[in-house]
Amino acid sequence: MAAISQARPTTNQTTPVTPFAIPVVLWHVFLAGASLYAAVNIWQLPDFYTLGSIVQQFLGLVVGAYGLLALVTAFILARVWFMGATEADLTLRLGKNEIEMRGNGRLCAMGINYIGMVLAGLYLAHLLGVDSGIDYLAEGLFRNVTLLLGLPLGYLLVWIGWRLHESSPTRALLERVGLGIMGISLMLVLLASLARPEADNVVGGLVSHSVMFIQGWLTPPALITTGVVAVFGAVAIHMTRQSAAFNEKTSQRETWQGWLFLLPNLISFLLFFAGPLLLSFYLSFTNYNAISPAEFIGLENYADMFQLSVQQVPAGQTAASVLPALQTQLSEFTIGAQRYVIGARDPLFWISLGNTIRYCLLLLPMSIIPALALALLLNSKIPGMKFYRALFFIPSVAAVVGVALIWKWLYDPVIGYINYAISSITRFFGLADPQILWLTDTNVLLLAVVIMAAWQAVGFNTVIFLAGLQGISRELYEAATVDGAGGWQRFISITLPMLAPTSFFILVTTLIAGLQAFNEFYALVQENPTNAKLTSVYYLQQMGFERFQMGYASATAWVLFALIFVVTLVQFRLSNRASAYAD
Repeated sequence: MAAISQARPTTNQTTPVTPFAIPVVLWHVFLAGASLYAAVNIWQLPDFYTLGSIVQQFLGLVVGAYGLLALVTAFILARVWFMGATEADLTLRLGKNEIEMRGNGRLCAMGINYIGMVLAGLYLAHLLGVDSGIDYLAEGLFRNVTLLLGLPLGYLLVWIGWRLHESSPTRALLERVGLGIMGISLMLVLLASLARPEADNVVGGLVSHSVMFIQGWLTPPALITTGVVAVFGAVAIHMTRQSAAFNEKTSQRETWQGWLFLLPNLISFLLFFAGPLLLSFYLSFTNYNAISPAEFIGLENYADMFQLSVQQVPAGQTAASVLPALQTQLSEFTIGAQRYVIGARDPLFWISLGNTIRYCLLLLPMSIIPALALALLLNSKIPGMKFYRALFFIPSVAAVVGVALIWKWLYDPVIGYINYAISSITRFFGLADPQILWLTDTNVLLLAVVIMAAWQAVGFNTVIFLAGLQGISRELYEAATVDGAGGWQRFISITLPMLAPTSFFILVTTLIAGLQAFNEFYALVQENPTNAKLTSVYYLQQMGFERFQMGYASATAWVLFALIFVVTLVQFRLSNRASAYAD
């Protein structure tokens, strides 16, 4: 106990000054000055990739906040290390919350430097061409795909070894050999993929690639960035090891260790999800077209999108003559003897929204009802259930492009098996052959895409339904059978209510997938110029990447987000009411 009390600093002890204290404080002061200087320059940039001044000002504020945090951290570390403050003096009161300056200063220093190390490392990877090298590596993997045969061979040996007894020496041997084969195969394919294809052999290709990489690294920007990464990492590691000097508590250690594990994913989330999300929200209020500078236009994009009017068409006049300026006829209807026309500023938006809604209304029953029937069949303990479950699930993991190529062939009006089967059936019953043009007739094109999408979704929904069915207690069915309930009564009174959470999950996920439908239409009917293929996401893609109306496309994306959010919220409310009623 005496040794423990001597090792633990008392409340009147000061934090010992480490040999790196002065460099660490100066580094944070330099980092604060550099960040604030960069923030001012970013704020004053005359042109920032035509995105508008708001984007650069936002980035300037972010960089400036980073610099201010570094400055505050430098002040806290200097006070803790050099001003002789005791632990009792190192508490600041902010309102009702008490912040321990000692621990928080260290945590801020760790966070600042770890984040800086990751960001500087990403920039260094960009300077070295790592981002473009990913495509080169993928091409190399495709060239040397035969070397990957060692992976299934090694896994087979490991799988055979796992079937043996744990004490068997053969099991350990097979595991080592299998893992070794997989490791060697992976190493060989990576080395062969990194080699330059124009070289005479793999060794020459690796040497050529290494020389080019080193030459890129020896450039002044890459060397400076490497030094910055090294300093960030050294300071971060040094502060990590100062737990005893800063009297670190268990809760503080758990906090920074947890955030450290989350840091790569957090930075990726901020850079590639949250950042573009905020940028798209801002662009939805501009007229950005990727060429000229973005101008803030307020709600004009949303107003153009939702602008509708209903006009009465007098006898002898055309619909276009009664519509307001810049509006196009969307639809018309008749009440009694009077004709009315609906005009829209953007009729394609409403056409795409209507196609999306019809697509979802067809997709939901065609992908959920067959999935429930298959799950009930597979849950009946038939022989080969695992095989059938895997067989039905295969379409869910198949690539949409490959699936679309198969269905294009099936839908072919001349050589397709679907029309051949329909023709055979109609001839058998003496009916006229309809000769359906699946991918060109606007009346059936949407149904053709739904059939393909439902075929892909049924397997996934079946597996989810099967998991829900297996979670229902068999005692409920036994009690219902004893009470004289038949199969249909058990299904209505037990199966469906107990599957309510599973059904809700499948309904929500399938509906969201339907509202976001794009790949199926793009892969199956891309060459069809008709508007029948337009869904909300397809229309968004056309506006943003074909017509380069990025601002309007961003507004369309946020409208679609609002629609998905509202639909999901309504489903949650209905599900909660159903659960409360069942309880």
